[in-house]
Amino acid sequence: MSKPQAIVFFDLDGTLLTSDVTVATSSINAIQQLHKNNIIPMISTGRTVCEVKHIMDQTKMDSIVAMNGQCVLYRGEQVFTNDIDKSVIERLVTFSKERNIPVAFYNDESMHISDDSQQAYDLYRYLRQSPPPVDANAHHKYPIQMLLLLCQDGEQDYPKAFPELTFIRNTPYCVDVFNKGGSKGNGIKKLLAAKNFADVPTYAFGDGMNDIEMFKIVDHPVAMSNAVEPIKALAEYITDSNNHDGIANGLKKFGLI
Repeated sequence: MSKPQAIVFFDLDGTLLTSDVTVATSSINAIQQLHKNNIIPMISTGRTVCEVKHIMDQTKMDSIVAMNGQCVLYRGEQVFTNDIDKSVIERLVTFSKERNIPVAFYNDESMHISDDSQQAYDLYRYLRQSPPPVDANAHHKYPIQMLLLLCQDGEQDYPKAFPELTFIRNTPYCVDVFNKGGSKGNGIKKLLAAKNFADVPTYAFGDGMNDIEMFKIVDHPVAMSNAVEPIKALAEYITDSNNHDGIANGLKKFGLI
């Protein structure tokens, strides 16, 4: 299979998704044009694969950097995973119970939560999803690539207690947790190395703090106008907002469609 002309990575929340958590018609049309131009569109998200399958189906994207780079699929093929050590997870679960912070367990095929809690309902209502099934022992049954702390605050003690992990607040209701050194940027590096794509031009659209490492890796970082200031500071170009055709307009700016 020939190399793509370019690869474009799209964050989801606040970027590819509008504020009503849908993909704009202009974005769907733009992504279809990328396919026609031999440019690979890839989702790059804090969410896991099974969580966004409906978006991948809708946009006909079969490539994704999932869970902040902890799992990478390219054209449906798994090229990288970054599992968290089970003993570390067990320590974190115990640490969290002492602080009344429920935990969610994610891999590329499933999601579970430790407790049927108000914190879980708050998060998944915010994401406009139903809470995953409860299984406090999921980490003993499946490889886990990302954890969520289901809390609005209280995460400040975790980085010192777990120096082998990275903690990033991704919504008002949760903190993403994964192996130190893991990031969207690291997942992209693994993809480019595995597929010998070092010479393929790369673009990324994003708006949030978990896009920082991705913006540092790609050739052309594009911030949404609704992005946080640190992301705008790293951007080569600032496009329109996620609610005002920012994806399509940004792709046109770079001549990709």
